[in-house]
Amino acid sequence: RLPSSGWTRRRALLKSSGAPAACMGAALGSAEEALCQLAESRHRLCLPSEPCPCSPRRRGPQAGQCLRFWLMQPCSVVFPAEWLPRKAENLTPYTMALIAKYVARHRLREPRLLDTIANFLLKRGEQLESKVIQKLVFPFSRMNYRPSNHSELFPKLEAILEQKAASSPLATVNILMSMFQLRHFPQAVLHQVFSPAFITNVMSSPYALIVRRYLSLLDAALELEFRDYSGPRLDPRYRVLMFDHALTADEANRKYSYKGLVAEALRQLVGEECYRQDEVLPPGYCTDFLLWINRSGTVLPLAHVPAAYKVACARPGVPPAASCLRSSVLALTADLVVLSVNDKWHYCQNSDILVGSRAMRDRHLQLLGYSLVQVRGLEMGRLGWPRGPLSRLQELGGPCEALGLRSHPLLG
Repeated sequence: RLPSSGWTRRRALLKSSGAPAACMGAALGSAEEALCQLAESRHRLCLPSEPCPCSPRRRGPQAGQCLRFWLMQPCSVVFPAEWLPRKAENLTPYTMALIAKYVARHRLREPRLLDTIANFLLKRGEQLESKVIQKLVFPFSRMNYRPSNHSELFPKLEAILEQKAASSPLATVNILMSMFQLRHFPQAVLHQVFSPAFITNVMSSPYALIVRRYLSLLDAALELEFRDYSGPRLDPRYRVLMFDHALTADEANRKYSYKGLVAEALRQLVGEECYRQDEVLPPGYCTDFLLWINRSGTVLPLAHVPAAYKVACARPGVPPAASCLRSSVLALTADLVVLSVNDKWHYCQNSDILVGSRAMRDRHLQLLGYSLVQVRGLEMGRLGWPRGPLSRLQELGGPCEALGLRSHPLLG
């Protein structure tokens, strides 16, 4: 049993967290019955060895409320990873989807958690709705992680999608996007989603625009990464940019980003006329910084770029096909540079592995003919004050050399 001080702290935390009274009672009651683990660190609260969703008395939404509370605790990242594989078979799809959402939101690339979710999907996938499957699949692409059972799981998901593709089009394209980010391309399902019947059904739905965005990016990805595909493609009249502005998450986190430091360094180094920030390039990828560098390594004003490049990067209501863009820029590969500032939310938690969407963006930009220069924001942060933007960028070394700026007069 926990010492009284532990119960006092737990009860105070429950009350301050605003947890429902029923949830408080369940959490405290189950803790009395369960074996309790004392945390070794004084900064970690004690948790019962088995959280309340396991109890047969708590299922569905109530179990979800309790689980949400436990996952908010400081040591919950370790706790579910140890507990989940032993209890997964007793969990409802609702509870497992809640765990998957937590794993994705916090970018936890924890193989025990992810493989347990994958095993759950493999065993119960046929019984689940597409909307639930998309929630369980998303953590794999988010963490850029192929489950250990992917050779069995992916064919199983393909078979399920073939049967359920039309029942929930938005969930279907979300699952496909997760597979594409993991470089898996299910041909039979693609034949369905690019069929006239599926497109007609989508265009008359309230989520037509978002599905068109996803289908446009999937169509571009097919051309770039799966050249052997010979099935139907998206009609050009339905193609739109996946994004036409900076991502909402990046905008919300702008004050925590190191993009401002890099922008100031570039302003001092090359001048504002020689780079663009937050430029959106077809098929809809927002770039941190875009520069034009000639073959001698000189950064040129973007106003001087060739007309072919301006056409390729235009953003009309209906952008050119990925094939048009590819053919336009391949001859200029050495001169197109995307400077990418990767902040902490672009990586899996405590890892140097990019999240799946960012990794796919980088792959596609390179396949489209752009040179990619990476700046890791945390490395600039570690250099600390009072160093200014220029000296921080100089000490990173690699980006300056890649941009041909290592010997720039301002860098000394």
